[in-house]
Amino acid sequence: MAVMNINLFSMMLRHSTDVTVVIPDETKDNEELVCVWLYHGGSGDHTEWLYHTPLVDEVNSRHFAAVLPNVNESCFVDMNIGNCYEGYVARELPSVIWQMFRCISSKREKNYVSGYSNGGYGCLHTALKYPEKFSKVGAFSAGDKADAVFLNDGSEKSVNRIRLFGDGDLHKNDYGLTYLADRLIEKNGPKIEIYHACGGKDPWLDMNHIVRDYFLDHNKYFDYTYDEIDSLGHEWKFWEIELKKFLDFAGLKEIQD
Repeated sequence: MAVMNINLFSMMLRHSTDVTVVIPDETKDNEELVCVWLYHGGSGDHTEWLYHTPLVDEVNSRHFAAVLPNVNESCFVDMNIGNCYEGYVARELPSVIWQMFRCISSKREKNYVSGYSNGGYGCLHTALKYPEKFSKVGAFSAGDKADAVFLNDGSEKSVNRIRLFGDGDLHKNDYGLTYLADRLIEKNGPKIEIYHACGGKDPWLDMNHIVRDYFLDHNKYFDYTYDEIDSLGHEWKFWEIELKKFLDFAGLKEIQD
């Protein structure tokens, strides 16, 4: 098993940053592995999936590659005031990874993006804005930032919101998930397979239900599946379970000896 922690200089971010790449024990000559890009939460970093889930075992038993980028507290978007993390994770980093690891496929049908909490929003945002690069999404505890209550009252919460997204209505710009989805439908873009899940005790369950209801109403344009576990909340026990369910959903079955 190869678990590689790489420090690289990003031209888009204009500074060095870390990314972890996990490759199965054995790969064949000229093999093109499916790649699952795993996004972390708001207070986490790229190492969390390794510490809180059996990701390494899943990579080996299901035979795929995983790439775990670090984007600090950016929600994986081009920040209103700050760095261009969206461009980094959606354009620059994939290009770098595909050049460094020829065993990882660059084909759309073999690149999936998944994440939890802020990374759940982030992976939906990435896939909806770059549907030509990512074919499947696993979004856990993933509400639309456009549906969060915003008061421009000078509080730390409002300052952070403006730093990330500005003070406008996110339903009307590229930060909004339904805005991106509507635009994708209008352009008759490629269909994305979406697996979305939230714990029944999650404090942001209502925001997840808004996202769920939108995609169910537009499911002829998306291959959308929703899962909810009543007894669990915004926690790693839930995200570990849902990661495995997403891998099953994506067709990455365990390989039998």
